[in-house]
Amino acid sequence: MSGLDVTNGCCVIMAGGRGTRFWPMSRRATPKHLLPLGKEASLLRETFDRVVPLVGVDKIIIITNADQRAATMEQIPELPAENIIGEPVGLNTAACSVLGAGIASKITGGGPFALLPADHYIPDPDNFISQLNNAFITTSKIKTVITFGIEPTFPATGYGYIEAGVDQELTVGKRFVEKPDMQTASDMLKKGNYFWNSGIFIWNSSWFSSEAERCLPEIFNSIAPAVEAWGTDLFNSGLELAYTNCPAAPIDTALMENLETFTVHKAKFRWSDLGSWDAWGELAPEISGSHNGLVGDLISVESSGSIIHAQDKMVALVGVENLVIVDSGDALLVCNKDDTQSLREVIKELESRGCKNLL
Repeated sequence: MSGLDVTNGCCVIMAGGRGTRFWPMSRRATPKHLLPLGKEASLLRETFDRVVPLVGVDKIIIITNADQRAATMEQIPELPAENIIGEPVGLNTAACSVLGAGIASKITGGGPFALLPADHYIPDPDNFISQLNNAFITTSKIKTVITFGIEPTFPATGYGYIEAGVDQELTVGKRFVEKPDMQTASDMLKKGNYFWNSGIFIWNSSWFSSEAERCLPEIFNSIAPAVEAWGTDLFNSGLELAYTNCPAAPIDTALMENLETFTVHKAKFRWSDLGSWDAWGELAPEISGSHNGLVGDLISVESSGSIIHAQDKMVALVGVENLVIVDSGDALLVCNKDDTQSLREVIKELESRGCKNLL
C-alpha cells in the first residue's frame, strides 16, 4: 500500500464466536462474523480485506472452530488451507491467542503480529491500516503490546475500558476495566482518560511468548507442541491433543490484566464491535441506507425508533416504538431495543428444548 513502511507483520484473525446476540440470523453454522452485517461482504471478509494490502495473504491466520472451517474456506478461498485453523473445542480466547501467536512467530521469523476480532465494523480502512502499520513498526523494536483505545461517546456498560494517560495520542496504559455499571461508566467518561477497549492487540512476538509462559503456563505448554507441528501432517492430531489438555480462559483477564506495562494508541478510525442488534441499528443508515435497517417495504403508522431486519417482507408497524424485529425465515425475533442483551436467555431456552435447528 502506497505511503506505508510495511514491516514483517502477521495478522491473526479470531473468528470462533457464535454471535448469540444476533440471533436469529446468527447460528452455530453461520455466526455473526460470516454474515454481511457490515456492507455487502461478511464481517470476516471485510476484516481480511482490510489487512491483506499491508501484510499479504500468506501472513494472515484465521482461527475459527472446526464446524465453521469449511464455510470460512469458502469465504476466503485465496487463503492457504493451513492458514485456516479449526479449533476442536472452544476454550475462550487465551488458547486461540497463544496458538495464533506461535504460528505467527513461525511465519515471520519472530516479527510483530496483531490479534484481530473477525466481527468488528471499521468503515475507514486506510486510517486503520496506517495505525496498524505504525504499531507493527513500534512492536518490532520494543518489547510491548499496543492496543487501540476507542474514544468513548457515551457511558457504555457493554464494553471493557482502558485507563490511560490524559490527552495523549500514545501513552502507557495503566489498567483494564471490565464492563462497568452505569455510574462507573459515567464517572470514567467525565475523567477523560478512559477508552473503550477495542480488543485489538499488536504484540512483539518474543515478548508475547515470555509473558504468556509467565502468566499462562498451562495454556502455553499445552499449545506449544501443536505450534511446533504446524505445517506438517502431525498438526491436526497435535491440535486435538493440545486442546484436550488445555484450560479455558479469556486472554483479557488471563494475560492482559497481568501485564506490567502496555501501550495505548488512541484510535484514529471509526469502530463498532456490532455487539447487538441495537448497535447494528445505530449504523443502519450507513450500512443499509435506511434508518429502519434492512426491510423489503415498510408501513409505519404512529411508530418510531424500531430496527428491522426483514429483507423480503412487507412490515407494518402500528403504534409501537423502539422495537427490534428480525425475520430469519424460520424464526422471528421481536423485543425492545433495551432488551437485546437478554438474547442469551432465548438461546438457553432453545438449548433446553433441544431446538438444534434454531441454534
